[in-house]
Amino acid sequence: MTGLLHSGAGAGNEPFCREDELADIISAIRAEDCRAVFVTSDSGLGASTILQRLGRSARDYVPVLSIHGSQSLARIPFGVLAPYLNLADTATESYRLEVLRQVLAVLDAQQAVLDGPPDGPGAPHPDPSVVLGSGDLPLLLLDDAHAIDPGTAELIVSLAMAGTVNVVASHSVRHGLPEPLPRLWATGLAENIVLNPLTQQQGHDYCEAMLGGPVFPATSWQYWFTSGGNPLFLHLLVTEGLERGSLIHQGGTWLDEYQLVPHGRGLEDAVKAVLRGLTPEGQQALNLVALAEPLAESALKGLVAPRAIRELLDWPLIARQPPSSDFLVLANPIYGQVIRDMVPVAQSRVLHERLIGDLTHDGGTKESLLRRVLWALEVGVDVGDDTLLRAAVLATKLFQSITALELAKQIKGRDFQFRAVMVRARAKYNLGDYKGAFTLMESLPADAASVQDLTFGALLRASTRSALGMPVSTLLSDAQDLREAGRRLAAAEPEQADMIGAYSQSSALMVELMGLSRAGRYAEMTELTQLLESLHGLPTAADRLNRTMALTMDAERLIAQGLPEQGSSRAAEAFALEHSEENDVFFLPENIMLRHLTALLCAGYWQAATGVMDQFGMEDGPIMFSFGGGASVVRGMAMVRAGSYEDALTVLTAGLDALRLSDPQQLLGYCTALAAFCSARLGRREEAAALIDAHVDSTGMHVVLAHEQAFLAAARHTLEPDGGWLAQLMVQADAARDSESKMLELNALALALELGDEGVAGRLAAVAAEVEGPWARGIGRFAAALHAGDGAGLKEAGDLLAEAGVLGLAHAALTRSVAVLNGTGRREQAKKVRADLRKLSSTVPAIPARVDAAGELTKRERQIAGLAAQGLSDKDIAAELTLAVRTVEGHLYRAYAKLGISAREDLADSL
Repeated sequence: MTGLLHSGAGAGNEPFCREDELADIISAIRAEDCRAVFVTSDSGLGASTILQRLGRSARDYVPVLSIHGSQSLARIPFGVLAPYLNLADTATESYRLEVLRQVLAVLDAQQAVLDGPPDGPGAPHPDPSVVLGSGDLPLLLLDDAHAIDPGTAELIVSLAMAGTVNVVASHSVRHGLPEPLPRLWATGLAENIVLNPLTQQQGHDYCEAMLGGPVFPATSWQYWFTSGGNPLFLHLLVTEGLERGSLIHQGGTWLDEYQLVPHGRGLEDAVKAVLRGLTPEGQQALNLVALAEPLAESALKGLVAPRAIRELLDWPLIARQPPSSDFLVLANPIYGQVIRDMVPVAQSRVLHERLIGDLTHDGGTKESLLRRVLWALEVGVDVGDDTLLRAAVLATKLFQSITALELAKQIKGRDFQFRAVMVRARAKYNLGDYKGAFTLMESLPADAASVQDLTFGALLRASTRSALGMPVSTLLSDAQDLREAGRRLAAAEPEQADMIGAYSQSSALMVELMGLSRAGRYAEMTELTQLLESLHGLPTAADRLNRTMALTMDAERLIAQGLPEQGSSRAAEAFALEHSEENDVFFLPENIMLRHLTALLCAGYWQAATGVMDQFGMEDGPIMFSFGGGASVVRGMAMVRAGSYEDALTVLTAGLDALRLSDPQQLLGYCTALAAFCSARLGRREEAAALIDAHVDSTGMHVVLAHEQAFLAAARHTLEPDGGWLAQLMVQADAARDSESKMLELNALALALELGDEGVAGRLAAVAAEVEGPWARGIGRFAAALHAGDGAGLKEAGDLLAEAGVLGLAHAALTRSVAVLNGTGRREQAKKVRADLRKLSSTVPAIPARVDAAGELTKRERQIAGLAAQGLSDKDIAAELTLAVRTVEGHLYRAYAKLGISAREDLADSL
């Protein structure tokens, strides 16, 4: 089936993104008891494209009859069959019979061509196994089945039930099927496949296939999110980005501006096509939701009839916003962009006055507040400085940097000017202009007129210093300046002295913790985090911020000191705390997430780490903007630990391109070191040397920098074995030991062992025994067995390492186990280990570029296998999914083969 599923690539191409669904259709129509497959879809999700792809591929094997439903022909008997019919002289009483005869004649003629000689001398016959097996029935493809006349529907049902054709029909989710097509359900001869919007990963893959190269993750997220996962809208957005010149190819990677993706005429026409047929009342209701979403249904009911709301929900053009069922939002973000531009300004202002009023936040999302402020400005409504500031901060959090700069310009009051400058600084930071950001913030403590001003940009200023590579001493000096400014402000307002002192002290402590993080002075952090948590006299929001930062920085300390599982728990606890992001411009969620991911990677939970990236790629796009190429570092690190250097290098190279453009988390140096290590291990000496020459040390947290320096030394040793780089790894290990950073010591020792220095085995085993996580357990057992010459222990270590996904070292452990066991005369044991070694050698690397627990399973196979793993019988699954039992059995059989199992009992573990 690979020929069928081939997708084109290259800038501007329209990739085929429904391979799973097409495979499921083919699987269904090849089953003995299935005669029809109905594809339920909304506009733009790709149903017509599936039918076209299926028809083009199937024509070489079976007769294909393509029919397109049409509302204009829906009342004309057999009108959609007109291209295949000649009924001019047919008597009325034999009309239906003649239609049937002529349709069969068309199929027979096509079959005769297929049965004839090849076209032209030497032309090969197609391989029937690519799509359909020999002897398969003719294929009747029916697009827009909801728009055909009853006579055609009856003819199709007759042909299918008689076993004359297989039917594949698409129909709109908004319309029912005409009778008697639903009869095929009652007889058990039909399957149904529902097309859903593309996932975030599918959207990213689509963008890369369309553009023919790597795409900046934040850019693909923005296009995917704006399109609502609709392939048609996604294609139009990318096309328009190319046409307007904002989507550019820079440093080998495609990227667009960090702002709302504008739309052009193509998208406008596509959305208007979706809205065609909507009643005037429905259109009015839709305009209201588009302008004000999320809009309380109770408020909308005061302006439009309930039937209009029901119409929008049924199509569906709107949906209820979770968790509150009273708030309504558009079903697809692109609808809002287009519809809002279609409403005249005068009408828009009237609606604004009726619906919004004072712009108070009513429980909607951050995006909704920002949208309402922008709406007010567009229609000429005055917006207060406090609301403008709040919206501008949210724009920076959403990485709509251009919008943030524009909103900051609108802030006129003197009391808000200081914080407006901080917003501009964050926007510049988002855009990678760290120098410009710091210039705006340079005189922060001296200029602050209030304690709120003093603390507003303190953490952003510290991050900017780090991004510019300024010494750690400047951060510690900033902390003292914050305390001094706090004392000055307290003297001016003695009645507020306690509160001002608590505010300035908390900001100073947080900045000091960031400085200690950079310096790797982890043993000193415990006292500061405890002091930060114990401060009193602050409002609830500030208390929560203090606790969040204390937990976040303590998570990093625990990671460095060899307790990454506890560190992961601390980071998760920090993320769970509710805190107001609207009053600060710092990267708080991103900093928590960086520690959480670092903990998972250091502990050895590779798939959990990549799963977290997938989760936030789906649920929180702004974090993906901040991480950008850092997502590649997470995946690349997991692959490096697995020993999958080729795959890791591919992922890391894409990350390098993205991080050179924007690196808010300071991960470029680490990504470069990992890529250099992979290149060196793969024998690509020139590439590795170039990466080493291009490397610049990171200026973020020391945990990352220590790993970075260790991998860089390992890369250099691989290129220059006599260059003293193993000794440099030992220097790093000793420094980590002296600073009580067992995780960093273990990493340096593990790399030395991997590079052949077995003299570190005893020390490594002792350190690993004090470090949490499966990686430390596996490599510690390996080192201990190696140090003791224990063949059985090496076998056990190999098993532990393989289980943890550290396949390269697992292979080394088993290889050494065979040698030791043979050397001590235990040949039978060695023979068994050799069998395990052969099995491991053929294992696919455990961490693919896209983590998918079910490998190459199609969507339907995953669905059925998942139900079977839950204990449902084939009959129960068939009833649940409205399938034939034989179809379920066929899907399970193919799932077993792909997962490499032979029994139902193995499904749960494999999935």
